[in-house]
This record gives sequence, C-alpha cells and structure tokens, in this order.
Amino acid sequence: MFKPLAAAGLALTLAVACKPPAPPSQPADLNTADRCYRDGNFVCAASNYYGYLQAYPGDTRVMAMEAFSLTRSGQHRKARYWYQKAEAAGIGTYDFDANYARTLEALGDLDGAIKYNRRALDLVPSLVDVRGDLASQLVRKGQSSEALKLLKSFDADLVSKEHPPYFSGQIRTIEDQVKGGS
Repeated sequence: MFKPLAAAGLALTLAVACKPPAPPSQPADLNTADRCYRDGNFVCAASNYYGYLQAYPGDTRVMAMEAFSLTRSGQHRKARYWYQKAEAAGIGTYDFDANYARTLEALGDLDGAIKYNRRALDLVPSLVDVRGDLASQLVRKGQSSEALKLLKSFDADLVSKEHPPYFSGQIRTIEDQVKGGS
C-alpha cells in the first residue's frame, strides 16, 4: 500500500524537477537594445527596451524606441500602446509619426495612418517613402486626385532642380487606375 504512494511521490518530484526554469526577467539593458535595433534585430530590441522601461518608466525616448521596434517586428497592437503613451508624454518627431502611421495602417486604421503620414511630411517634406505610402492610402480612400497632386508636386520640384522625377511609376499607375475606373 505504501509503495504506490512512494512511486507517485517520486513521479511528482521528477515532474517538478524536470520543469524548465522560469525565463529570467529581461535586464534593463539600453546598450543592448540600441545595438539590436541598429542590427535590425527588432524582437531583441523590443525585449530590451521593454526591460529598460520596467526600471525607468518615464523615459520617453525609450517609449518611442519600444514602439518603433514593435512596429518593425510586426507587433502592431503592442506598438500602438507605446505610441499612445509616448505621444501623451510629448513625443512628436517625423520618424515617430511615420512609424505610427505604419502601425495604424497595419491595424486597419487608414484615416489614422493618413493623419500621421501627413504630420511626418509636414515636418520633413522630402520623405519619399512616407509620401508614397500616403499617396497609396489616399487612393484607397478614393482620393486619387489628391494623391496625384502630392506626387506630381514633389516630382515637379525635383525636375526644377534638375533632378529626375521620383514618382513617375506610381503616378502612371494611379492615372491608369483612374482611367480604368471611369
């Protein structure tokens, strides 16, 4: 009668002893986070920025970097939280706005993405990726003429400075879509 209980106790002891240890809490290592970000390892960066924020929750630059890392690693729901928190703390740079727009677009908030891409272009009008993204978003909202104006004005400025136009292909695609939809 005592043998089965002893065997059961041994099995329980072995099960507990064979459990993997709990993962260590992420250290608050800002240098590692920045290095991971520079190296394009955004999951590592997000993990380390998050650990740093546990120790220093008011660091607004790190809030923004956490959001950027989450955006770049495709974790848009988590990123939105950090964008909101950083924005409430006063962050408002062109890269903040452009990255926030990416997250909002990925979450299906096209109006929000357009708003933040416009804000980024207000700060730095030469951002071609943001300008192209905004034009695509405007087309999806049915605002093709505004998208064309956005792209053509940029290209006209380039040509006036004796540079080749940048958005010729995107402009042609939008014009073809407009003609095809008529």
